Amino acid sequence: MADKSVITKKELNPGIILHKIVIPASEEGVECIYEFRLELQRLNTIEFTVDFTGSKNVILEDGAGLVKTTIIQAFETQTVGVLRMTKHWMLKSKFRFMIKSAPRTLQEQYLKKELQEIIQKTEKARIVFGRLPISLCSLVEIENIILNQKIEFIDTEFPPLDSSIFKELNKDPFDQLLHWRRPHEFLRVDYAEGLKDPCVFSEDIQPTNIHQGQLGDTWFISAVACLTERPGLIERLFITKDINKSGVYRVKICKNGEWLSVTVDDFFPCYPMGVPVFTRNESNEIWILILEKVYAKVHGNYYMLKGGNVSEGLIDLTGCPTLSYNFKDENIKKDIEKGIMWLNIKDHFDDGYLICASTTGDERWGDVNYMESLTAGLIPGHGYALINYKEFAGNKLINLRNPWGKLDWTGDWSAGSSLWTPEMKRYVNPSFDEEDANFWMGFEDFVKNFEALHVCRVKNWDEVRIKGKFIRVQDVEDQTLEVVVSKWFYSIDLPERVRLFIGVHQEDERQVGVSTKRQYLDIGIVVLKRLNDGTITVIGKKDFSINRECELEIVLDPGSYIVLPKTSGCLLRRPEDAPMERTKLLTSKGELTDIAESTIQDIFRKFDMLLNRELSYTEFKGFYECINRSLTEIEYKQKVLKRYCSTENGLSLKGFKDFFVDNIKSLGEEAIWGWLDSLGYDRELYSVRSRCFILTFHSETEISITVRDAIQTDLDARTNVQFIEKYGKELESKNGVKCFYYFSSKTHCYSYGIYNELPQAIEATLDCSGSSSMIYSSKYPVVKKRVEPGQMEFIMHAMAIPKVDNYVRTAKCTWHVV
Repeated sequence: MADKSVITKKELNPGIILHKIVIPASEEGVECIYEFRLELQRLNTIEFTVDFTGSKNVILEDGAGLVKTTIIQAFETQTVGVLRMTKHWMLKSKFRFMIKSAPRTLQEQYLKKELQEIIQKTEKARIVFGRLPISLCSLVEIENIILNQKIEFIDTEFPPLDSSIFKELNKDPFDQLLHWRRPHEFLRVDYAEGLKDPCVFSEDIQPTNIHQGQLGDTWFISAVACLTERPGLIERLFITKDINKSGVYRVKICKNGEWLSVTVDDFFPCYPMGVPVFTRNESNEIWILILEKVYAKVHGNYYMLKGGNVSEGLIDLTGCPTLSYNFKDENIKKDIEKGIMWLNIKDHFDDGYLICASTTGDERWGDVNYMESLTAGLIPGHGYALINYKEFAGNKLINLRNPWGKLDWTGDWSAGSSLWTPEMKRYVNPSFDEEDANFWMGFEDFVKNFEALHVCRVKNWDEVRIKGKFIRVQDVEDQTLEVVVSKWFYSIDLPERVRLFIGVHQEDERQVGVSTKRQYLDIGIVVLKRLNDGTITVIGKKDFSINRECELEIVLDPGSYIVLPKTSGCLLRRPEDAPMERTKLLTSKGELTDIAESTIQDIFRKFDMLLNRELSYTEFKGFYECINRSLTEIEYKQKVLKRYCSTENGLSLKGFKDFFVDNIKSLGEEAIWGWLDSLGYDRELYSVRSRCFILTFHSETEISITVRDAIQTDLDARTNVQFIEKYGKELESKNGVKCFYYFSSKTHCYSYGIYNELPQAIEATLDCSGSSSMIYSSKYPVVKKRVEPGQMEFIMHAMAIPKVDNYVRTAKCTWHVV
C-alpha cells in the first residue's frame, strides 16, 4: 500500500464533481479507506445518495446499512461517504442525485452585480453600435471600433439577456436565474488534464465531443453531430475560426433557402456561477456554443429551437438538397418489403452523402436512471450517423455511430452478439472500440427501431439561389375571381444532359411571429419542356405539400425548359379559426411588438431582391411606391441612409425597423396601418396577398437561369389544365360539357377544370358552396368562367382545412351558351 492518499475525480454533471480518495489504513483489520467527496461548483442544491448495496466486507460510516443521502449546498464540498474495507472486500457502487435550485434570494444575491454590469454594458454597446450594421460590416471594422472606444463587444441585436432565451417574459422557463458568462469565466484550464486554453476548434472535431444541455434541440444537435463525420463541413461554416479576444464571431447559416452571415458575441447562458446550460463541447472548444447561439439568433431566441426534424437541421447547415424516408409511411413500408429501401441506402452511401437515422420519442437526457433502463441501448428522440453498410451470406447490416457515446445497441449484431461468426468478422471487420461509439445492427432491426432516415446530398454542387414570390392576382374582367401564382417563371436552356435538384423554400415557421401570422402555404414545383412547335408540356412535378420546403430531383435532356413554383393559394389568407385580436405595433416602451417586428422583417425580405441583406435605392423605391410615396435617390441618401443603420449602398434590416418606428411615432399608427394594407397585411398582420420564397437549383454542371414575369401570362392556368388532363378524373358530364378534377393527396386539394366539347362558347359555373371545412383559391366557392369551344379552362382550387379530421366536398357544374 502506498504511503499517501490517491485521489481521482469525475465530473458527473456540469459543475458536479465526485472525488474518490483512497487512504492507506492504519487500523487493525482494515485494508484501506475510501472517502467520497462531492464538490458543487454551481449555484444549486444537490441531494446526493451513495448506494453500495451488493458490496462485501465494507462498512459505511453514518449510513443506514450501505446507503447514505447527503444535502450539499451551493459552492460547498462535502464528504458523502466513508468506507472501511476489510479482508477480501468487494465494492459495488451507485450514485444518484437530484439537482434543485438554490433559494431564489441566494441566486439573486450572487448574480445581482453581474446582471447590473451586463445591462450597463449592453446599453453602452447600443450607443456605440446602434448605427452600425454589424452583420454587414467587416470584422476588422468592428474590432477597430472596439479598440478605439475601449468597449466590450455585445451583440445588441441578440443581447445577453433573458429575452434572447425566451420571448414570453411573463413566463419563466427555468426555476433558476441564468448567468451570461464568457468562455474564460467558465472554462477551466488544466494542462495536466488536457484542458488547454479556450479555442474555437481543437486539433480534431470529434462527434463524441458534444455534451447536450437542457434546451431540447436534439434534432439540431443530431444534425451537427452528423456533420462532424466530415469536419470540413463544420469548419466551412465558421468565418471566425480562432479565438477572438474582442468576442466577435461570425458564422454562415443557410436559412429559408439563403445563406446568411451571422455575427454574435461570446456571452453564453450558464448555470449561476457555472457552466453553459445548453450544448457545449466536452473539452475547451467553443465551436458548438457559437453555432447553437447563431442558430438561436436567426430564429429569434433559444427556445424557438425546441423540438424539430433532423433533415431541417441538415439543410440549414449545408444548404444541400435533403430528403427523408419515414419508415411509418405506407409507401416506404412497401419499398422496405421489396428491397428498394436497402438499395436506396447503398446508393446514397456510395454517392458519398451524409446519412442520419433518427429514433422516435422524446429526449430525456436529465434522467440518468431512465437511460440505463433502455434495454435495447437506443436513446429516444436522437439521431445516429449511418457510417457504413455490409451485405454478406444473406445478412444485411447497418453500421451506426451514437455521437454522444452514452449507450449502444445491445441486440443482434451488437458487440456481444453470438451471430458474429469468424467468416462474418473477416468480411465485415467490425470495430467495437468503446471510444469510437459505433455499432452494427441488422437491417430488419434498423427499420423497426428507427423512425426515419435523412439523406443530405452533400456534394460540390453548382448552386443558384433566386428570390421568388407568390402573389394574389384578380381577374381584370371579374373582380370576384382570384388566383395565387408565382410572380416569375424561370427559363433554362441546356446544351447537355443535366441532373437537377430544384427546391422551393418558405420562411421557417420556427422563427418568431411566422407560425401565427404567415403559416406555410402548400407548395409544389412543375418543370415544363418547350417543344419545337412552341407548345409546352409538363415533364416533371412535385405535388403540393404543406412543408417548410419542397424539392424535386429530375434529369433533363438537352433542350429548353421552364420551372414554375406552384401553390393553390388556398392558405394565403387569415386562418378560418383565427381568434380576433387587437394588434399593436409598438409596446408601452415605444419598441416594436414581436409580431410587428416579424412583419417588418417579412416586408424587408420581399424587397431585398438581391439577397444581400440591405435595400438599395431601387429596392427601397419599390417599397415606397407600394405605400404610394415617392423619393429621389438624393433624398434616399440624405433622409434614409444618413439617418438609419446603413452601409454606403443600402439600408440594413435594423435601419428598416428603426425607420418604421420613427414613422409610427411621427405619423401615428393609423397611417402605418394604411401602409401595411397596401403591402398586403390585414389589421391583425396576417399576410393575405403575397408570400416570398427562395428558389434553389443544384447541379453538377453550371446552368444559366433567366427570370421572366409570369403575371402577364396564363402559364399557371395552362399548367393546371395539363395536370387535370394528364392526371385528373371526370367528375360529371352533361350535354357536351365535362367537369374534371385533379386530387393532391398530401394536402387534400382538388383542382377543377371544365372542358367544352360544344361548337359554341359557354359560361360555366362551378358551385362548391355545399362543401364544409374547405377553403378556396378564389374569394367565393362559386366561380363562373367563359370556356371556348374545344377548350378546357382551369376553374379553381378547393382544399380541406389543414388538421381538420372530417370535411365534405361537393362540386356542381352548370352552364349556358353565350
